[in-house]
Amino acid sequence: MTEPSAPPPGNARRWWIVGAGALAVVVAAGTVAWSLADSGREARPTTTAAVASATPTPTPTPSRTPLPAVPDRPSAEALAALPLAFHDAVIGQLLDGSQVDARNRWTTATPKVPLVPLYAAPDADAAPVATLSSSVSTINTPAATAVWGRSAGRDGGMVLVSTPSRNRTPGDGGVAEAPSSTFAWARAADFTFARIDREVRIDNATSTIAIVHRDGTVETSETARLGTPDDPTPADTKTYMEANYVDPQVPYTQGHPISLTGAHSSKLSGYGGNAALTALHFYPDPNGSSHGCVRITAAMTEALATLPIGTPIEFS
Repeated sequence: MTEPSAPPPGNARRWWIVGAGALAVVVAAGTVAWSLADSGREARPTTTAAVASATPTPTPTPSRTPLPAVPDRPSAEALAALPLAFHDAVIGQLLDGSQVDARNRWTTATPKVPLVPLYAAPDADAAPVATLSSSVSTINTPAATAVWGRSAGRDGGMVLVSTPSRNRTPGDGGVAEAPSSTFAWARAADFTFARIDREVRIDNATSTIAIVHRDGTVETSETARLGTPDDPTPADTKTYMEANYVDPQVPYTQGHPISLTGAHSSKLSGYGGNAALTALHFYPDPNGSSHGCVRITAAMTEALATLPIGTPIEFS
């Protein structure tokens, strides 16, 4: 290690000043230390900047946009005065496929109340146009329907569901055809919901029926006997499985389950004493055509019977 060289002769005064300054710093530091020790306080200097940075700036809480309101539930008297949406009813305010964008939500909706009010719009000030029963008329089985859309709102908002009714019949106003199926908006609070992963697809072009999973895989499919141009099977229609039951009064089904859909004939105002409802059912003759229903094998009727009521059905 080398020794520091001595200062030049002419710089002695400058070094003395620097040395004095250093001594002053040492003295000052000693004074501060003595002062703090004497007061018994911790030696922790603070500055204005440090205090300012230690105080957090409050973050403003963003205000939430309130959810849209939904219609209030009508009184029991008001509900009783509305038309009941059942398979033989014609209710002009119900919506058809040209009025809604129905997309499968892979959800069934079961009424929590005896009568669910139905609406033509999902608006808070909409007036109910009909009611949906918690049971299927004539066979008195629990009802459920398919969900095809949903709007945001309080209490879960509003849901677009299938109904078993028509909004007009073929021939009304001189128009030969009528929509096969209808939809309506309803309060989500009036239902319990269940997720599903299968739907039924009937293809008029290929005369096939299939049970298809949400991911597109086919569980089972077969050739079906469909209607004729004069009394066709519904096409380009979305509906639901309204009921699945055995009816001994329909002998040609031979005790196999009947899957009743919410769709009607687009050209027949009535058939067999009802409003030309479309069913998926067994028929012993494997040949020929139906009057609009979908004739299937016994194996397919049993497969359909495993699906929950309210399962979506799509006719193409």
